[in-house]
Amino acid sequence: MARSLVSNRFIAAGAVLAFFVASPSANAQVVRAPLTEGFARTSSIAMSVDEMLGTRKARAADEPILGPGYPALYIAEVQYKPMRLIRMELMNPKTGKMEKELVRYLVYRVIRRDYTELAGKDKAELEKKLFNPETDPANALDPETPIPLQMPRFLLETEDRAGTVIASYPDEINIEIQNAVFLREMGRKSKEMKLLNSVEAISEIGPAVAADDKDALLKAFYGVAVWRNVDPKPDFLSVTMSGFSNAYRVSGDSANRLVEEKVIVQKFARPGDEYLQDEMEFRFLDEADTDADGKLDVRYPMWKYRSKPVELKVRDLDTVLRNARREPAAPAEN
Repeated sequence: MARSLVSNRFIAAGAVLAFFVASPSANAQVVRAPLTEGFARTSSIAMSVDEMLGTRKARAADEPILGPGYPALYIAEVQYKPMRLIRMELMNPKTGKMEKELVRYLVYRVIRRDYTELAGKDKAELEKKLFNPETDPANALDPETPIPLQMPRFLLETEDRAGTVIASYPDEINIEIQNAVFLREMGRKSKEMKLLNSVEAISEIGPAVAADDKDALLKAFYGVAVWRNVDPKPDFLSVTMSGFSNAYRVSGDSANRLVEEKVIVQKFARPGDEYLQDEMEFRFLDEADTDADGKLDVRYPMWKYRSKPVELKVRDLDTVLRNARREPAAPAEN
């Protein structure tokens, strides 16, 4: 019974792949909200069929395991303004004295998205292929899991010209800076609007906002990432934004396991010196590639997989996550 169920899962996974390859109208579309009010970049959303299938698809030993797959998989669109600077009088935690300090910050907004809308008008057909009650198990032996949390995190890394990381700076929580940034960026717009830090932004994953929703921006939440005491000498830096998708990738064997999470990466350049810093010096560095027709495709920013320090202690992990089928043990000889 268990083996036939796994076989049916393989068939269902193959049907989804065949659907995307064979259907001429299943061209992926861009899902993004308009950029307004100084927001200059959007991650849009990016999700492959392999990621949607997740652990439903059987994968060879040399293939990475993707998860968690539809319908547990989620992703959000993240829009943000350019890197900015604000000069404030803040307490130096080492000396306990108030000192003038130049703080870097990034204002962003987040819109929960439905990645199946990437299939365009074939969205309903894709969902039907991904969720098949005839092949998915109907029994529920385990209790229902709680709604997953969205936990935004922002890591600023200064780099040299070759892209080698010089120093890393996790975003900080500072209500004084947060309030000052709000007054500068949004104070005149709305008394109802809130600018959240990375702790306040932790929330349950809510319903997705449709791609054609004209009020998508009204359903976004706004936040700010703050970094203090960043070395101003390096001319290049990148910001890694995590927590906006729960997609993961596991590769290697039990002796050398690599776990990666799906993150957004935006690179910046600041070709000034460390003496007269000005926020106008920050430049977006976009990544260029060519599309299927050979045309230049400028992408900003990029969804990537980044390694995450995780220790996995799961019995028969590869067997479970790769949908590997075990052959029945040979009967013992008398």
